[in-house]
Amino acid sequence: MQKNLIEALSDSLKIENNRILAESILQSTDPIAITTRIEEFCKTELGIPVARCLYVGFSVGASFGLVLEDGRKVFLKAHKQTAGDDLNSISIDTLTAVSEVQSHLATDGFPCPKVILPPRKFGEAIMTVDSYEDVGEQQDAHNPTIRNATAQAFAELIICARPLATRPGITRGRLYESRTLYPVPHNALFDFEKTAKGAEWIDEIALEAKLAAQSFKGETVLGHADWSLKNLRLKDDKVVMVYDWDSLAVDDELNLLGIAAATFPTTWDIDTKITPSREEVYLFVKEYERHRGRTFTKKELMKIAAAATYTMAYTARCEHALNPKGENFEGSFRQALIEMKNGFLID
Repeated sequence: MQKNLIEALSDSLKIENNRILAESILQSTDPIAITTRIEEFCKTELGIPVARCLYVGFSVGASFGLVLEDGRKVFLKAHKQTAGDDLNSISIDTLTAVSEVQSHLATDGFPCPKVILPPRKFGEAIMTVDSYEDVGEQQDAHNPTIRNATAQAFAELIICARPLATRPGITRGRLYESRTLYPVPHNALFDFEKTAKGAEWIDEIALEAKLAAQSFKGETVLGHADWSLKNLRLKDDKVVMVYDWDSLAVDDELNLLGIAAATFPTTWDIDTKITPSREEVYLFVKEYERHRGRTFTKKELMKIAAAATYTMAYTARCEHALNPKGENFEGSFRQALIEMKNGFLID
């Protein structure tokens, strides 16, 4: 439904978690003040006023799908600048590098939004501007055909981005390299220190998995570190759009594959289970192997399994931070961890 920006923001900011995130990213929860800043940005940087709002969302960044008065549809995302030890290391340099890679991929035909403007300062935040691409739909990735399509697209990205992996400025993957058990969580909703009680069992699994994932290095590649259904759109059993390009990272291929295998079916936008089964993790990896054109050794498979398990443990820890008394357990990553029979997610 199309609304004006103030109406859309007012509705979104009725939700407490959105207010927390807005304050963290934009230093404001006032829909009028935020609207004024966005409208001024569009007039100054794009030369066209805002006509309507298609989308407002808050997570790692504050996102706005807008229709300009000349009819163009654009996607603005305000990013909070972060320190190097955060899970998402965000700066003007890292986002500029991401935009350059994204532009290259779009030109080569990979399904991603076009970059409209290089990153710009936006108060304390950084604003990126892409084309607004409302194509395809989310489809249940527990369906083997859809799972295979997501694995194929992930392999294609790794292959397409290979010449760009040495591009300076891209964030290095932080999930497995932090000196503490977990990196600084990815947004203001999660306070691991204050919610440590009751999470000891998650931390034990995370520690074992992280040590195994760090045991040796795979090939360094450039890939998407949040390869989950919420960021994918499909049509005719093919991925036709990938969002959230600030998740682009240089990392060990085995680690990135572990993240993707653990989260490929995850979305809260359609009625589907957010976690994969042990078998689905394995099958995603084997499908990736086929599309990537390489076969992993048993040692490499164990590292992928450890990376997937650690990813699920990190996500379970985020869930625990929001639900420290065990609420919303059914279908959660916490439940998935408990239901692992032994060891990691791939035997």
